Amino acid sequence: MKTILIPVDFSFTSSNALQYIADASEDLDIERIILLKTHYISVYSHIIPSAEYGQSNAELIMEERKEIEDHLRSTGRELLKKCKPGVQVEVAVSDLPILRAIHDMIKDYQPQLLLLGSDADGYESHIGEYVIEITQISTTPVLIIPTTSRYQKLDSILVPCDFDAIAQLSLLQKLHKIKLMLNPELTILNVGPFDQHSAKEGFHKALLKEQLGDFKYKLYYSEEKNIAKGILNFARQNEEIQLIIALPGRHSFFYKLTHRSITEAIALNTQIPVLILKDNRT
Repeated sequence: MKTILIPVDFSFTSSNALQYIADASEDLDIERIILLKTHYISVYSHIIPSAEYGQSNAELIMEERKEIEDHLRSTGRELLKKCKPGVQVEVAVSDLPILRAIHDMIKDYQPQLLLLGSDADGYESHIGEYVIEITQISTTPVLIIPTTSRYQKLDSILVPCDFDAIAQLSLLQKLHKIKLMLNPELTILNVGPFDQHSAKEGFHKALLKEQLGDFKYKLYYSEEKNIAKGILNFARQNEEIQLIIALPGRHSFFYKLTHRSITEAIALNTQIPVLILKDNRT
């Protein structure tokens, strides 16, 4: 993995995501980490009178930007100390809104991974409030790190998969390119009434074998009606699960969930990172 882009906001949520990747750098082939902080100022800020006597809004804005730059450079130096030797840490401050800034950084730097911190209450972290929107606009895989999550070597991965979307499992080959893990065991989970698929179980198993190639995997079923609840309950009951992978596409579980239910699912999932793959084949 050559480059990882990490938007930061100096919150504990953001710091935890940085600690996660620093610990992960011992096992992963990371060359460069780019820390991005936005400093977006509305055009109206320049015409509203300043509350500070003797200073214009422009002066206050410049002071604030310098403080952000200094803090970001300090954060970068601290991260560099924690990473294994050879990892480069760069920083960037953007004056664009958060979504536009991330979009442009992905376009310009072509990172192999976008890393986001996520908190359960949705208030502590500015970045955490935009996790879903950022994920939607990203063209590169997104790894979401909950606040309480700590890095572990990724040996066991949960992949929820609607059997109508088995072809999307071929996207798991991207894991070899991202190099987040060496030789993980995949747990393929279908959530929904088993009788809908039991008649085609043999056919589905043959397709799984074809799509997953050399991956080690096991197949499980959950009859929970609430998809998000079924996925998270299964993950909690199987403590060896260290990562949940969300596949793209109109038949994927995450596509079927509403914006609100995805947000709730990520908020409820306070321990297990979620990797959202992207389909850039079309």
